[in-house]
Amino acid sequence: MARTTDNFTNNSKTAVNYAVVYSVILDNTHPRYNNPSDIGAVEFRKWDDFNTPEEKLPLAYPSNKNFIDLPLKNEKVEIRTIEGVHCYSRYIKDVSGNKNISSAVNEIMARFGNVTDERKDISERDKANHFANVSETQIPRSTLDGPTGTNHNGYGRLFVPANIHHLSLNDGDTLIESRFGQSIRLSAYNNPNRAFAPTIIIRNREASSTQIFSAKSGSITEDINRDGSIIFLGSGEHVLPFIPGTIDEKGGTDFAQTPNSFKPYPTELKGDQMLLSSGRIILSAKNAEMMFYSKGNYGFISDAGMSIDNKGGINVNVGEDIHVVTNNRNVNIVSGNGSIFLGSKDLEPMVKGQKLVEILAELIDQIGSMIFLTPSGPSAEGPKNLPEFGKIKSKLNDILSKINQTA
Repeated sequence: MARTTDNFTNNSKTAVNYAVVYSVILDNTHPRYNNPSDIGAVEFRKWDDFNTPEEKLPLAYPSNKNFIDLPLKNEKVEIRTIEGVHCYSRYIKDVSGNKNISSAVNEIMARFGNVTDERKDISERDKANHFANVSETQIPRSTLDGPTGTNHNGYGRLFVPANIHHLSLNDGDTLIESRFGQSIRLSAYNNPNRAFAPTIIIRNREASSTQIFSAKSGSITEDINRDGSIIFLGSGEHVLPFIPGTIDEKGGTDFAQTPNSFKPYPTELKGDQMLLSSGRIILSAKNAEMMFYSKGNYGFISDAGMSIDNKGGINVNVGEDIHVVTNNRNVNIVSGNGSIFLGSKDLEPMVKGQKLVEILAELIDQIGSMIFLTPSGPSAEGPKNLPEFGKIKSKLNDILSKINQTA
């Protein structure tokens, strides 16, 4: 039979006891902090007692210290007392906490209207004292707090409500959601055909396109193309609707490059697969190797350039031909004083085309001016077919490449 362990609630038939968070111990600057186990605890005010002085407010600790779902100031929470220790759980109606907090504050105001009147009569000196308290402890104390220290203004140091939506559920889902739009979903039927296909979706930040709508507008599902950073692990017949780039409202993308050389490109992204998608991705191996294995083809597809900056060398060992298509662009190999070797054995030096033309031209000129000694004296200058040598000389530049050059 359910029973209550104290008088926090006005309903004696339920084992759930309600309270309102007065402050949250976030770090060791809180005046109620005594040891590290206090971090995550909250000062709370009994739901049916708003007259307890601030210095006598009880503390409640997370129900599960290994999984802390931290409430905000003025948030309504459930309190259970176990062996004399108060433990809290968030009284979650709205995943972002927005409606929960607002409704709690409104309910407080409705039940304790005299508190509102008292707050109107705070003197300027009292306000200054409250500000001084914030300065010394870094713990928010509203300037509207009444003499009893009701602390109804604000949600804490930094929190601002946002239009964060609940995620829709599927049969058997395990789901973790935060008030900031992060989520972890373990599911098996989150696909259009509702076929069994286990998936894991880790999401950081709800898409801006859905945040513009009120949180009351209904639940949503993850959008792997528009949400913030996404890690997706799929299987079975779950087809990943991945589109590269930034997606607009109509489903178009700003990504221009197509996988022309990556063949065959899969027609459907399904089966055991993993997607890591974000605005920027950094992979770092701090003190050991980074290795990439692929049983199938692998490719790099980008709207921008590719560069490799290595302190060491580069070794490439392939089993088939190498094709480089530059689409009328240059290929530059800048070796400085280093050498370029083409082939692996019986290597010979390369010929400089322009220098070869100059030497052959000199040779033809000398042939054209040859004089032979004969018994009857020196011969006439040049061979009889001198014009033909001139024609050959005029064609020497034809041996020069119009595109490729070497040092």
